Amino acid sequence: MRLFVGVEIPADIADDLYPLARGIRGLDAQTPENMHITLKFIGNVDPGLAREIDAALSELPFEPFDLRVQGLGIFASARKLRIFWAGVAEQPALHSLANRVEKALLRLEECPDMDMRKFNPHITLGRNRDAARATVEQAVADNIGLTSRSFTIDRFCLYESHSTVDGPEFRVVAAYDGSNG
Repeated sequence: MRLFVGVEIPADIADDLYPLARGIRGLDAQTPENMHITLKFIGNVDPGLAREIDAALSELPFEPFDLRVQGLGIFASARKLRIFWAGVAEQPALHSLANRVEKALLRLEECPDMDMRKFNPHITLGRNRDAARATVEQAVADNIGLTSRSFTIDRFCLYESHSTVDGPEFRVVAAYDGSNG
């Protein structure tokens, strides 16, 4: 099982974001139903560890908070653009949740080989196949004032990722709203 922890994006906001990447030739656009903010990528785990992860996450305290999409950006090396993304307005509660998730996972005896990069909240809009860097950078510049309505994050989720011929598909396998613990 390939797992990660994240928060969902409302369907109407994901639908509004989708054309931004879909309109750029050479980007593999993330479908609206797959849009989310990853709190922690865990990686491949066996079913026993997946149950331990679920139990650890269900114990985490959680209070709903508001969030909104703000701005666009890219992840790139000097040679290659990799990811076109939408950012979120600064929200300490989101960072706090990501930190609590990471600490809970690190406390597991059989800690998964998870991604230990610094949390950088974003919504992946597209993965670069062969898009012109200048075209993507222009899309970022053209949408500098991008912002969404405010929306409430009232739960976080454990997702399973499946590779398909059409790209990755993400499925919620468990959701946590703070009332489980």
